Amino acid sequence: MSKKPVPHQHPYGERITLELAKEMAAAGEAFATEMGWNATIAICDDGGHPVLLHRMSNGQFGSTDLAPPKARAAAAFRRPTKIFHDDLTSGKSTSYWHLRQEAAIPLEGGYPILLDGKVIGGIGVSGVGAAGLDDGDSQVALAALKVVEKHNRK
Repeated sequence: MSKKPVPHQHPYGERITLELAKEMAAAGEAFATEMGWNATIAICDDGGHPVLLHRMSNGQFGSTDLAPPKARAAAAFRRPTKIFHDDLTSGKSTSYWHLRQEAAIPLEGGYPILLDGKVIGGIGVSGVGAAGLDDGDSQVALAALKVVEKHNRK
């Protein structure tokens, strides 16, 4: 029997700091502003607890209900939330548990926050995809995650 690594099995690390969460939110907002988008950005720690919720001035208030569960799901399952969406839309029969599992929100825009290969939290973005751009929430989240890359030890 050969050992195969299981994808998305990053260990949990130290929890994200408020300072890093603020840097990430600022980067996400700057990107969204540059694109002419309004977004809500939620960041949670490694246990799924809220650290920051940032709704841009003209962001829809409904997104404050969607961004935090995306962040929590990304941290809880250590993978992007789009995976749950893709599994369901492809008709993969083993993915129907997502419909029962509240924590596995099947919407794109949620990503684990990895620092030095360890999950320190999750980010969830909402408001852009709802405006009709399929991967807009992900684009904002990925822009925010670039901040973390600068903190990774080489």
